[in-house]
Amino acid sequence: MILIEGLTRSRDGRRVVDDVSITAAAGEIVGLIGLNGAGKSSLLDCVAGLARPQAGQISVAGHPPGSPAARRATGLLMQQPGLPERLRVAETLQLFAVLHGVAPCADLASRLGLTAIAQQQVRRLSAGQRQRLALALALQHRPVVILLDEPATALDPAMRRDLAAILAERRETGAAILMATHDRDEAASLCDRLVLLDNGRLVAGAVLADLLQERPGHD
Repeated sequence: MILIEGLTRSRDGRRVVDDVSITAAAGEIVGLIGLNGAGKSSLLDCVAGLARPQAGQISVAGHPPGSPAARRATGLLMQQPGLPERLRVAETLQLFAVLHGVAPCADLASRLGLTAIAQQQVRRLSAGQRQRLALALALQHRPVVILLDEPATALDPAMRRDLAAILAERRETGAAILMATHDRDEAASLCDRLVLLDNGRLVAGAVLADLLQERPGHD
């Protein structure tokens, strides 16, 4: 479902992703692990079609990244999702559902704690509420490919457990999930397989605890 071969992306004269090859099959959650600045977000940008790589091939559900077919098949959560600030939560869910040609998923909204805040304006939401809304927007059209960048950011422990359950269910229905995180507990509990990045390159034989120690920098 997700095929990445020899992906290389440069920014400001520096390779932020360097000859990386990764696959995520249907029914699999692959964790993209690394320190801040390892290249996780840069790689996801390329898979989502938001950035053009300098080299390599990417296939998303059999389609080029960023193509209309790939966008229809993909659910995307980035670190700073753009949300319509003036709309209410229910209006935002309805809008994105219409764009994808589906009905809003009331069950998903309820599980993500959005029902109680349905009439609040997006601009008045807390960080955790915004993250829950962004997750609902990424998942409500039941995509077969799911790209998540630090999905548990700002979520409380109970909601993290609910998110883990939702992703496990999507895996069981055959979705291919590629998830970037530097949270070792999240990675260990959710992912079927881990891919470690350091300075834009795949790391073989690395010690997970060493790679996941925090250090300054940005993807």
